[in-house]
Amino acid sequence: MTEIILKNNIDKSKIDALLSFLKTWGLDAELRTTNVTTNKKSAKFTLSAGLWKDYNVSADNLRKQAWKRNV
Repeated sequence: MTEIILKNNIDKSKIDALLSFLKTWGLDAELRTTNVTTNKKSAKFTLSAGLWKDYNVSADNLRKQAWKRNV
């Protein structure tokens, strides 16, 4: 099975046209819709925590240093 994922909300008429087009080529096509849930929880350096365990580093310090740069 091959899947085509359409990520944006698309007009029903366009979806119907796409399904009709695919069926004219003899492809068995069907529509399945899902509700997308987003995870609004932000990660706090969890992936790199072990990398910086021996250093005194905080997100606030990094932010301050980044804004001090001359561009």
